[in-house]
Order: sequence, then structure tokens, then C-alpha cells
Amino acid sequence: MTDTTTTVIPAAAGEDPDLISFLPDCLLTSILSLLPIDAAARTTVLSSRWRRLWPSTPLHLIDSHLRPPSADAISHILASHRCNAVRFQLLVTRPSPADLDSWLRTLALKRLQELVLAPPSEPLRLPPSFHACHSLTAADLTNCRLPEDATASAVFFPHLANLTLRYAYVSSFALHGLLAGCPALVSLSLDRIFGCRSLRVCSQSLRSLTVSVSLARRLLEAHELEDLIVEDAPVLERLLAHDVNWGPSLHVVHAPRLETLGYLGVGIPSLQLGSALFHAMRAVRLPAPVEFRTVKTLALEMVDPQVKPVVDFLNCFPCLEALHITSHMVMPRSMETMNGDKTCYLTECLDHHLKKVVLIGYKGRKRELQLAIFLISSARVLEVMKFLCENYCNPTWLTSQKKRLCLENRASLGAQVIFEKHRISHVRFSKHASNISIVDPFGIQT
Repeated sequence: MTDTTTTVIPAAAGEDPDLISFLPDCLLTSILSLLPIDAAARTTVLSSRWRRLWPSTPLHLIDSHLRPPSADAISHILASHRCNAVRFQLLVTRPSPADLDSWLRTLALKRLQELVLAPPSEPLRLPPSFHACHSLTAADLTNCRLPEDATASAVFFPHLANLTLRYAYVSSFALHGLLAGCPALVSLSLDRIFGCRSLRVCSQSLRSLTVSVSLARRLLEAHELEDLIVEDAPVLERLLAHDVNWGPSLHVVHAPRLETLGYLGVGIPSLQLGSALFHAMRAVRLPAPVEFRTVKTLALEMVDPQVKPVVDFLNCFPCLEALHITSHMVMPRSMETMNGDKTCYLTECLDHHLKKVVLIGYKGRKRELQLAIFLISSARVLEVMKFLCENYCNPTWLTSQKKRLCLENRASLGAQVIFEKHRISHVRFSKHASNISIVDPFGIQT
């Protein structure tokens, strides 16, 4: 057993007593682990006791905390530090292939839990030793090339729960192998990946899946993700799509617990939800009544929000409780404005479930106004209708809008109608895998 007792030297007259020295080593190492690494390392000059404490502290190595950050400094810290590694974050240092391989091997031995790589300049090629970090619980990899030559049995991350790949280069074979080797994966974010055109997701543990594509790189790079098939995800709760002006096509085969879905938009060439099929937001085939009754929150992107396509989606998700609709800030040339439809619609969703509607980027255009009037006059249990407006919401405009909305005809007499100034942003929601902790991922703007 390690002796954690220490002799405390009495303070001289007029000096404050050294109370921190009364603390046991286990508490001091916990305190040190919360400090920036350069500050924690400087405590080694205080005394012989402090000299042995820092090397025994759980390691949080963030290169931007080093003064100055360098590969040599990182190598020295990893070589001299004896305790396990909690977090390794590389943001400003660009290591040589040999250094990176050595660091990952050392971190694997230190049972690294969290890995964050976002190197500057060209994409960083990860060595096969990346697959040795079996203790990882979270990985956030930006501007990296994942290893291609590993066998399926070599890729095994039994504890990895959160995985974010951002501007990552990975082949279809390597990506499918990586996901197959993560039996505890809870949240996955694919934020602009290249090298894999089609991905089939089969996971017994996945609860949140986020996907985003890149317009700028799509014009230059081949093999960006074009098709995402959720083949078997029995506990999937969230399917989030960002930058949907540019795809990919989505096909949900089996996700019986899906609760949150969006953004869906005309930029998605093909959207298949069970037996339902949409092409660029146009309903080709609606689902059977028993499908997707678990979906509670839906987000749509529309060039010109209209009643007909919205009602088609409400029929797809009869138990929907929250609806977010964003007007496009930039309309791709491939998008068409749909024809209006004045049919009277009755849906289970409007009669019994829809409680919240948010119209984002609202300007009071003709079809936006028609949609708002329809929802206000049809949603019988509506609690709040929020308009996030692109204009300044001046009193004259607000008075005119409230009059045109015919609020006296609302189906739910207790519904609140709220107008707020909207800050224009291309950010729809957090694309990081940690977004699973956010109750309403689309509420970032509301």
C-alpha cells in the first residue's frame, strides 16, 4: 500500500497555513488532472512529493495547452507519464508518421478513453496502431485518413460509444468494418466523409445517427456518401440529416424505435421510410398506418413551405408531437417549387398529437401564410406555434400577420402564438456525436 501521509511544515507567523498539503494523494491527483497540462507539470518543482504526483495523474494531453506545442514535447510527456490516459487531443501539431504510430501504441497501453484528432493542413493518415486503442469510449476524427488494410478481426473497439468522423477519408470496406467492430456504439456522426458512396448500417446498440454532406468538396471530390441505408437498427432513436440540399438518399428499413427525424428536404433524391417513398419531397407512396408511429419530432427543409407535402409527412408520422420547418436560404438549381393544393386534409396527427410547430426563416410569403393558417386552424391540441422571422418583426408587420393568420379560428384555444427575430444561420443542429445528450436537437435556434 502506498503511504499517502505527509509531514506538514507549520506556517511562519503571519503566513497562511499550507492546507492543501493535508489532502491525500488521490485528491491531489484528481485536482491536477483538471489543470492545463503545462500548469500541472510545473507543480513538480514544488517538492519531492509533488514531483511524483503529476506522473501518476490521469493524463489529459491537449497539444494546444503546451507552450510551445511540439511533437518532441508530446513524446516526452507520453514517455515520462506513468498513469492511464483519459484524453488525447491533437489540434495544432502535425506529427510525423513514426511519431503518430509511436504515440498511438503508447496510448493504447495507457488505456486511452477519448481521442480527438483535428490536424492542420493535409489529411492525416492514421497508422494501423489506431486499431490497438481498444479502450476508447469516444473518438472525434477530423481531416484524417482511416487505415485501409486491417482485417475484420483486427478492428474491435468494445467500449466505443461516441464516434464522429468529420472531413474523413475512408473506403466503404474500412467504414463497414469499423462499424462492425463497435458493438457498444451509441452515437455516430458522419460529417462529410469521402471514399464511401453507400453505407449500410446494422447495429444493435446505435441510438443516434447524424449524416452531413459537403457541397464545396462534392464539386471536387469523388465518392462522397450518396446512399445511406439503415438496414437493422432496433434501438435507433434519432436520424439527423444536415445540409440536406445535397443528399444523400435515405432508406430506413428497420428502426422500430425511431423518435426524431430530420432535416428532410428536396435535396434528398430518394427518401424511403418503410413502405413510404418520396422523391425530392414528393410523395410517391405513403406508408401503412402501423409504420413509424414512434416518431415524435420531425424537421423539414422546404424552398417554399406548403400544405400538401407537409400533410403527406404528417400522414407518415401520425403520432408526431413537434414539427420544425425551415425555409431554404439558398435554393439549389435542381429544386423546383411545388404546385399549391387547396384540398381539405384530416389526419390523426392534427386531431390528437401535434403540440408544437416552429416555422424558421418565416417571411409571411403567400404559401408560408397558407401553411400557418392551415396548421393553426387544424391542430386541435397545439400548445405553441413559433415564428422565427427573418425581418425585424416591427409592430406594423406583426399586427398585419396576426390579423391575416385568423387567430380567432385556431382549433386549440390555448395555443400560444410567438413571433421572434431569427438570426440567420446555416447551422441546423450540432453535428457532433455528443448531440445525443440534447433533448430537442432542432431547438438550437429556438
